[in-house]
Amino acid sequence: MKENLKGKPEAELQLRQGDYQNVMSMTARIVAPATDLVDHSAEAQAARLVAALRTGPVSTITAAKDLDIVHPPSTVRRLRRDGWGIVTEWTYIPTEPGRKPHRVGLYVLIAEAA
Repeated sequence: MKENLKGKPEAELQLRQGDYQNVMSMTARIVAPATDLVDHSAEAQAARLVAALRTGPVSTITAAKDLDIVHPPSTVRRLRRDGWGIVTEWTYIPTEPGRKPHRVGLYVLIAEAA
């Protein structure tokens, strides 16, 4: 049986990589909302964030979990570069009930792009 650099059998390594893929797909199903969020392009993520910001402030946690935005700060940075007026206020929000709150950005739309 072929061994990898760590001395583990190659078949064991492949099994672990397969397990990792299963966990990632389960996580995606849990984190992503049931609505149709199939477009993962930067443009689609930015559009989802703009739509949410038009209704009120959006935290990084909400953007990641509910809007399926992989890295909300990058999306906000892109929108700012494109002329959107978005300010970041800092707040503490728990990720789940009963957990210690995290310091996260709360994005507030103050001006739309021209």
